[in-house]
Amino acid sequence: MYEARRKVLWFAIISRLSIIFMQMIFNSLCPDHESDGFITPKDPTINSSFADNMINYSLSGLARWDSNYFLHIAKYGYTYENTLAFFPLYPMSIRFLSKIIRKLFFFINEDSVFLLSGVTISFICFVKSSIILYDLTRYIFKDKNIAYKSAILYCISPANIFLTSVYSESMFAYFTFSGMLASMKNDPFVSLPIGLSSIIRSNGLINIGYPIYIFIQEFIFFKIPNIIYEIKSHSIKSSIPSIINIIGCLLNILCTILLSFAPFCLLQTYNYVQFCTEKTNSTIIPKHVIEYGINNDLILSGSKLSPWCTSTIPIAYTYVQKKYWNVGLFNYYEIKQLPNFFLAIPIIYIMLKCTFDYCLENKKNLFMLKFYHHNINNINSNNRRNTRFKKYTNDMLPFVIHGLFLTIFCILFVHIQVSTRLLSSASPILYWYCAISMSKKFTDDYDERQNIHSKWKVFFMTQKRYTKSDKLILIYFIGYTIFGTFMFSNFLPWT
Repeated sequence: MYEARRKVLWFAIISRLSIIFMQMIFNSLCPDHESDGFITPKDPTINSSFADNMINYSLSGLARWDSNYFLHIAKYGYTYENTLAFFPLYPMSIRFLSKIIRKLFFFINEDSVFLLSGVTISFICFVKSSIILYDLTRYIFKDKNIAYKSAILYCISPANIFLTSVYSESMFAYFTFSGMLASMKNDPFVSLPIGLSSIIRSNGLINIGYPIYIFIQEFIFFKIPNIIYEIKSHSIKSSIPSIINIIGCLLNILCTILLSFAPFCLLQTYNYVQFCTEKTNSTIIPKHVIEYGINNDLILSGSKLSPWCTSTIPIAYTYVQKKYWNVGLFNYYEIKQLPNFFLAIPIIYIMLKCTFDYCLENKKNLFMLKFYHHNINNINSNNRRNTRFKKYTNDMLPFVIHGLFLTIFCILFVHIQVSTRLLSSASPILYWYCAISMSKKFTDDYDERQNIHSKWKVFFMTQKRYTKSDKLILIYFIGYTIFGTFMFSNFLPWT
């Protein structure tokens, strides 16, 4: 018999192996589309062995589109200005792991080593993120069934191919969910996962809102009322320990904010030194990389100053996104982009519907500003039964705010098709909403009896009855998984 958390672990592993196998089949059946996207320049001195050809045949479908940027940064560093749109922790991890793999598999070339490293890191981070999502959901909802279903739905996420390929989504999801759980538990080391998430993707910076939210809850609804009560009941002198405690809390949240932002600030300093200061680095950039940059009109590190270098706050990210991908307010609103808007409609709808339903169910608490934290560990089972009729717990509020912010940002600014992978890896409410919406109820256990002893059979595979909601959710998740894997692995446009 597999306990729910262990069953999530095994299904996460099996689902990753299934995606890897699926992309290999799709990639071998159909020729790759001739894309105009960035392709990392090939080293002409590298030779391929039979083992290299097998690795390329098996895994090359996971190295498409933005994967080329991550692999390029891992191999050569930030050689071109357009690579600054991709943050360093994921490619740095690939580079580190590649040194280990190179020693173990000395008979394969550098390209194969980096490809293996990228796929391995995504695989491990996905499995770990699925477990963290289970833990986070169980902590918030106090319900094993919802935690189980949410984590299983995450394993068939509509962004599945990006969570498996050489993309930073899985690593970002792992550190984001870890930061959320640490915030809810008031972990003193919460700045570590949040700070690391900020150097994986730019939207990791807003994860700092979670510890700030918890601090505001405690400060307004617990610490301040305690001081007022002590002053009224006793004297100002007797309240000094509480005042000192509040000062300590203020210093603690200040340190958390500073430590969370520190990695991002260091990254911007590095970018400035690399691209905005005069230096001769042609000797450390390989010749074929320099030639590729010249032939494709790319700005090489240290070759010339870009406009962002002279800004008051010289941050490259916004400038690079605008220049190379035309990212900006309503910039993507063109008739020719209608198909991409249709691709994003399902996840935009789910995120907005979850926000609306949450606000509708908790409108009284929201209007009365009762957003205090009531997720107390020692809550008794009777209280839990009395509140079970509610679909959404009050503790979801910071997640709903975070999800709504990201959704609106996607609608207004980003390439709209990116919404699927951005929201799927950054917010758990997609999986929470769908887990709650699916009709199957488990009265005695988290899964069907015949599934409990299976590693790969899960709740949606053996339901005897599927409602319309169930069917739509499964069609969306599984459909995007299969179709997205086919499109991505053959270098065809996808989300």
